[in-house]
Amino acid sequence: MGGTRAYRPDIDGLRALAVLLVVAYHAGLPGIRGGYIGVDVFFVISGFLITGLLLDEHRASGRIDLRHFWSRRIRRIVPALVLAIVTTIAVSRFVLLSWEERDLLESARAAVASFANFHFHGMSGGYFSPTLEAQPLSHTWSLGIEEQFYLVWPIALMGLLRFGRRTTAVATSTFLMLSLIASSFAVASNLADAFYLPWFRLWELLIGALLAMGLRSTRIFTLPRWMAFVGGGAIIASAVLYDSTTRFPGLSALLPTLGTALVIASPTTNGLNRVLATRPLRSIGLVSYSWYLLHWPALVLVRVGTQTDNTARDVLVALATLPLAAISWATVERWFRTPHHAAPPRPALTISSGLASIGAVLIAATVMIPRPLLASTPTEAEVVDLATSSISSTTPTSTEAEVVDWSERPGELEASRVIPNLDCTMSVLALPFDETCEMVPGDDYVVLVGDSHAASIAPVFANAARRNSIGLRVTSQPRCPVLPDVEVKICEVSYDDCTWWVREVLRDIVEHADRVRAVALTARSAYYFPGSGLADDKVCEADLASPEGTTSSGAEGIWSSALVRLGDLLHEHGIPLVVVSDVPELRNWPSECLARRSVDDCAVGRAELEAYSEAARRAEATADEEREWITRVDPLDVLCGPSLCLPAIGDVIVYRDDHHLTASGSLLLADQIDSAISRVITD
Repeated sequence: MGGTRAYRPDIDGLRALAVLLVVAYHAGLPGIRGGYIGVDVFFVISGFLITGLLLDEHRASGRIDLRHFWSRRIRRIVPALVLAIVTTIAVSRFVLLSWEERDLLESARAAVASFANFHFHGMSGGYFSPTLEAQPLSHTWSLGIEEQFYLVWPIALMGLLRFGRRTTAVATSTFLMLSLIASSFAVASNLADAFYLPWFRLWELLIGALLAMGLRSTRIFTLPRWMAFVGGGAIIASAVLYDSTTRFPGLSALLPTLGTALVIASPTTNGLNRVLATRPLRSIGLVSYSWYLLHWPALVLVRVGTQTDNTARDVLVALATLPLAAISWATVERWFRTPHHAAPPRPALTISSGLASIGAVLIAATVMIPRPLLASTPTEAEVVDLATSSISSTTPTSTEAEVVDWSERPGELEASRVIPNLDCTMSVLALPFDETCEMVPGDDYVVLVGDSHAASIAPVFANAARRNSIGLRVTSQPRCPVLPDVEVKICEVSYDDCTWWVREVLRDIVEHADRVRAVALTARSAYYFPGSGLADDKVCEADLASPEGTTSSGAEGIWSSALVRLGDLLHEHGIPLVVVSDVPELRNWPSECLARRSVDDCAVGRAELEAYSEAARRAEATADEEREWITRVDPLDVLCGPSLCLPAIGDVIVYRDDHHLTASGSLLLADQIDSAISRVITD
């Protein structure tokens, strides 16, 4: 093992293993629920190979030529990436809706500019969010991290090497440990940060870098031969045992990354490395980059276009992209990496050509982005106008669907997706009597509080407030039901902001009790009850914990007793409580499903919905029965027919996503809410 420039066919085989795991995971192959760790295998390989090349160059010449290095990286990465992006955009024109195409083009700009990880971090709740499962270029997040490493690491390494190799290794080890510690803390507080941000992933690449630094250390190559099998077993075990609920990366990523390091560090003559070096695996490894680029867009476009899940089909689609990857490797990757010219291209020319290609894609994607069919996001005033203008209008009450061809109404479908710009409802931790939280002016108020579902039904409360000549104040916090002395846990981590905010909201209401005629509460109640949900947006589970000394057991008991405590607290100050049970959830966004399928095909069976939300509704019914000053409103019969809960009723799209009502959808509850508010404020 003389140097890192010597070709290691077993590393190409390791690449093959990594890409096979990723593709199997993306295709939904049973038993490979943690196949996403293939990306972490790639990180270690990249750190090892890149650092080895840089060290060899420094050893031979005493310097690192950054222009030559970046020139090689551009030839390696950019041509195949541009081809994959352009192909995906071209095919998507026949599959995607206008807003989906807009998302694709925006992500294409981020991917080609090496910022895909930041882009997808900003638009999702994490890697496992279903929002990203419909993004054809979401897999380019890992390229963003590698490309950012390629930009910064050579400069850092060049500076460190001035102080000697030992100092370089110590500094690299320090960076690795700091990044690993930071990653382990980030996993406990914000999974999206830990997954996408490069400083939380740096340690994985630095494992490979340290391995390259110690390449000539005799100790590394006296590892027992069976250690390679331990490493390979660690990779396979993590792919089989991990899943979307694993707290990853953090310490969990040590298993696949250290396993990869063991395989690389083992003698190439041992059994596993010889298997990895066999021609079939080596061939897949050679085309692994192109296959990684092409397989995910193909899977997403097929799934989005058919609006169905089919594992056998997805496996075939993924396999079908392998020969396409081979063509891409032969005609694009290999040609640009080893150009058949009399002399290799000059670094300046390569870099300028690469930047020009990136610029061309950026400009083309920007020009092609469809203009929104909706002029702007509705403001709070416009939402109130919508609600109050419907006071005298007749809203549909039948849950029998009219025959509406929603594919002919793209503007309405896109408009249904928009989140109204309501003050005090967008994670600002506002209090009800903050100046901006007045939605309908008045001397006395109904106060609507809750999680994001409270914001989505605010229009119907504005309707009811105007009908009853009373003001309305609204404040909500996503994933935070306003229940006293209840600890909300998201991904098993206590949501401390929620605990503080609920306490302050209730204090604010009590301090202004003389102006509060009623408090209304709603929340996505069943979401906080452990178990599988319907809406497909759960990055991880939410849960409830009872306060110390509470005798309630289980989410149902916690929910019911908390509602009773809330009702009693308000009753002490002469304020009645209206509890609006949660609205039904769907499996798909209506805007996406209705454009391609019938209303019934996009609906959810009522029996299934009732089974999912039964415990939460029972808890709320119990609180209603125990306290006469608690009034319960259940929207189930309004939004569901005898057998189906529909995404659209008549020509009204009820939901903006799979569990939030549109403004028009909330108005379907006008009679119920108006009656409840009228009753409690006149008693």
